[in-house]
Amino acid sequence: MKTQSIQTIAKRFFLGNLLAATLFLSANARTVSANPTAFDANKAEVKYTGVDKYNQLSFHVTYSNPSGNTFNLTVLDENGEAIFKNFYGDKQFDKTFKLPKSEVSKLSFVIEDGKTSYKEKFDVNIKTQVIENVEVSKS
Repeated sequence: MKTQSIQTIAKRFFLGNLLAATLFLSANARTVSANPTAFDANKAEVKYTGVDKYNQLSFHVTYSNPSGNTFNLTVLDENGEAIFKNFYGDKQFDKTFKLPKSEVSKLSFVIEDGKTSYKEKFDVNIKTQVIENVEVSKS
């Protein structure tokens, strides 16, 4: 019977977790704009940036607001309930949002400017896939 060293087991465990994390983090973002002409003037973007060391999903949100109007940023969960809501007036908005990955499967980022009736919605679907590849051999 062949014995396995702790290093070999640790390497396989690490690579398996790395693969699982990579597959887990396949998030899709889709833009829905209520006013397509406003998109040229006000550019919003939501990017998935990965998982941090605390096992939290990280999203980077930017919004170009040249007029400096007050706008509302809301993050909704899969049930449409607000997880986060705040008003901002930055001309160049740039913020990172972190959420526990075990608690969400779908998110929506909504940016609304009341003065210009600009509204943009980014839907993020988080799909988890775990692949276990177990091989037993006798030598």
